Amino acid sequence: MTSRIPQTTVALSPLRLQMAMWSTQFATSVRSTTNCALKEMNPVDQVQRILGGSLDAKGSFPWQAKMVSRHNLITGATLISEQWLLTTAKNLFLNHTENATAKDIAPTLTLYVGRNQLVEIEKVVFYPNYSEVDIGLIKLKQKVPVNERVMPICLPSNDYAEVGRVGYVSGWGRNANFQFTEHLKYVMLPVADQTNCVKHYEGSTVLEKKTPKSPVGVQPILNEHTFCAGMSKYQEDTCYGDAGSAFAIHDLEKDTWYAAGILSFDKSCAVAEYGVYVKVSSILDWVQQTIADN
Repeated sequence: MTSRIPQTTVALSPLRLQMAMWSTQFATSVRSTTNCALKEMNPVDQVQRILGGSLDAKGSFPWQAKMVSRHNLITGATLISEQWLLTTAKNLFLNHTENATAKDIAPTLTLYVGRNQLVEIEKVVFYPNYSEVDIGLIKLKQKVPVNERVMPICLPSNDYAEVGRVGYVSGWGRNANFQFTEHLKYVMLPVADQTNCVKHYEGSTVLEKKTPKSPVGVQPILNEHTFCAGMSKYQEDTCYGDAGSAFAIHDLEKDTWYAAGILSFDKSCAVAEYGVYVKVSSILDWVQQTIADN
């Protein structure tokens, strides 16, 4: 973790990680697709060490959804409005062939929000060039009732992925025993230097000199639409099953939490040094246009 923490980041004690519970009082975010919530500070005790941090005992991540694909593979999704969620294209394609269509995939998915509240999926929409920008949208058949357990996260109009800035990532991914967890957990991670991340996975930033070097044998998608996050100083990390979850950053001036990124590469698992996220600011225009068109 870098030592520089921007002014808009909360410096947290390792024994007393702070996270937001959300009130039901709404505020409109800049260029957001929905109304998203203000928050009230409420500490989350660090009750269990895992590969990715601590148990979420107080429902502090009301935008977090659990998606189950065919053959019961668990991944993440992020609620961005009362009827839409962001996740990765790779999550949507799990256990499908590359020729599968959005209409083929949608009926095979199961989605839960809040405390295992089952919601029905109407459709999925892929980013036009999803092999380069690993993103998809999910539309629900009905709007979800918003409360302190189910609430969209705000979408940022600017890029919050600055080196050293700290964000939260929650999910149901594998833990320190490499088992999927039944409880939502979270970790606090720093935005990493992109050049170091590219060199870690590709050996060089020069196109002609790039070569696959991933320590986990799988290459992430790295380009101008992505950013990297390192491990915490306690070697906590995201892992298989966490993809689709938000890199949530607190803007103190606006007193609001934003999804700076969506976790795409969740294979680092404290073996590779960086997780890779799609910048939400890079896809915001597409998200807003897709929602407007549908």
